[in-house]
Amino acid sequence: MHFAAPPAAPVQVADTSALDASVARIDADLVALKANVEHTNKTGLSQFNRANDRLDKLEKAQAEPMAKLAKLSETVDKLRATPPAAPAQAAAAPAKETTGSIAPTTQVATAAAAPAPVPAAPKTEVGRLPTLEGWRLRDVANGGALIEGRDGLYEVYAGDPIPGVGRVDAIRRQDGRWVVVTSKGLIVAR
Repeated sequence: MHFAAPPAAPVQVADTSALDASVARIDADLVALKANVEHTNKTGLSQFNRANDRLDKLEKAQAEPMAKLAKLSETVDKLRATPPAAPAQAAAAPAKETTGSIAPTTQVATAAAAPAPVPAAPKTEVGRLPTLEGWRLRDVANGGALIEGRDGLYEVYAGDPIPGVGRVDAIRRQDGRWVVVTSKGLIVAR
């Protein structure tokens, strides 16, 4: 006896068109995402470069006045360091002649009426300020200084307050080295 084989079921080819469409959509999404990432990178880099250019312009604009201030500060320091020449000039000037027309009492009265010179309040000399312990000058550039303290690094400019040290009076060269002059003392490189 011969049995006939059951008829073979037709091989059903799965519908791959939906799968192909899904893969194509994912590929398109990936291409769009890559393009978006590139665009974002270019935009971010462009904005970073513009901000960097602005900072460079600000630093240049600030450097010129700071250089002028430093030069003026050095000039003032030199003027303070020179001994006063007024007593020497007064001694070198010839004494006034008295004539018979002016009474001696008038001369005494005039001398007494002249205001006495007011002594200037002694300012603390920069060379006499103490060096602050625990602080170190790391770098000086563009009118500012980078200093290191117990709590970390600080970028300071003249007039800036420093915690525990006071206000920055000046940043200048003294005796061939840079110093930061504060209200409580000097910060120097070590």
